[in-house]
Amino acid sequence: MARPTSSRHTPERITAATEEAFHLRFLAQCAVPDTQMTTVGEVLHLVDVVTGSAATLTPRESRWEVREGGPVKLWEQIERVLSAYDEAGRPGPETFTLHVYEGGQHLRHPQMPILPLPQP
Repeated sequence: MARPTSSRHTPERITAATEEAFHLRFLAQCAVPDTQMTTVGEVLHLVDVVTGSAATLTPRESRWEVREGGPVKLWEQIERVLSAYDEAGRPGPETFTLHVYEGGQHLRHPQMPILPLPQP
């Protein structure tokens, strides 16, 4: 894995037992659809079962340290969605629309990047 960096967002944004975190977990899953998440102790692990990419988030003093490896930077992708969500004013699930067409499905919000949904 690559050298550690500091996380801009805490993993609690997607792991907390809140309605907002549930919504953010869905958006994160759209951003990295083949990724599985697990927590061991205080360390969050993300593993993309298709590309073999992985990320770990470890608490270090007052910040979270991120290590990523593989062709897809999983936490970086999730942070992009979290930042876009914040910049859009933290829109609720009811403000998103699902677009279905021949080529697939996308989740859209006027102030956020389009998120493709996994193909069956």
